[in-house]
Amino acid sequence: MRVLYLRPEGSEVPQLDNVDVLNVPLFSPKCIDYSFKSETEAVGFTSVNSVRCFKDFDKISDLKVFSIGPVTAEELLKHGIRSEYPSKYTSKDLARLVLERQVRHFTSFRSAKASSEMKGMLNLISYQEIFNYDLVLNEAKIQDAKKILEECSVQMVVLTSSLIAKTVANFLRDCYKVISIGPMTSATLRSVKPELSFIESDISTIEGTIQEIEKFLRR
Repeated sequence: MRVLYLRPEGSEVPQLDNVDVLNVPLFSPKCIDYSFKSETEAVGFTSVNSVRCFKDFDKISDLKVFSIGPVTAEELLKHGIRSEYPSKYTSKDLARLVLERQVRHFTSFRSAKASSEMKGMLNLISYQEIFNYDLVLNEAKIQDAKKILEECSVQMVVLTSSLIAKTVANFLRDCYKVISIGPMTSATLRSVKPELSFIESDISTIEGTIQEIEKFLRR
């Protein structure tokens, strides 16, 4: 079986036995200069790239630190920073966790193309978003992905973010199975291509998408 991922350049791409995994990186991460003063109670990181583009680890050693999920938490641990993350790995669930912990002053590090859900949910506390990286679209890779999707040359397509889903939704066909990494990506698919049938991963991680592929293979 041939499976298509569309992970950004430099991201984790899984390897599975008896599965030909193809990755077409639609985006390349680019760090952005930013200014951060540690006048906050807690900080949060919403992706591995937000950690990789962060340069002020010495300023957060005494702060509460949150991450969106275990992979981002592992990236923080490389710098000696421990973080707490929600049971479901979405920005909405991260916002809920921050509110449950009664944080009153919170700063998150995010992509310049991040969705607005967290900002809306945290509007009753002092909340600041710092965009410390961007995802730059690769037009040539878009055409590569479009060709694969429209020619139905794979048996499964895995969408690992709302941005990726929005970018390729109009190229998707019903000749292969589509896996969404989680609720926010699913919501984007439903809004852009409501007629599309897809599978939503039970766990909003790359490992979760692997589990869905393995379930499909067993069936």
